[in-house]
Amino acid sequence: MEDQNLPDFKGKIVLFYTRNAPRAMQDGLVLEYVTFIRYNNKLFLSGRVPSVDDKGTDWVSNLKAGLAWDEVSHFIIFDTRDDYICRLGGAKVSIFHKIFGR
Repeated sequence: MEDQNLPDFKGKIVLFYTRNAPRAMQDGLVLEYVTFIRYNNKLFLSGRVPSVDDKGTDWVSNLKAGLAWDEVSHFIIFDTRDDYICRLGGAKVSIFHKIFGR
């Protein structure tokens, strides 16, 4: 795939699913601030694991993560953090995030 044909994930939260995912990743990998980078001529997705609460209590919240683009079987794009959190069902968005975003 030519680089100019790659999807634009700017400003989105994206849920990626991979082929032959290990058990720990079968629910997918969620990233924000997603960009494409190359390592040894192989294309990767690089981003940050989003925090879904005000305290970032998930053990991987706000850590950088990467994923080989050729391993992605499909992805789901969420337009906003609020949309992602609402669809999680149960997590609440603070008034600060509703007003100012993130």
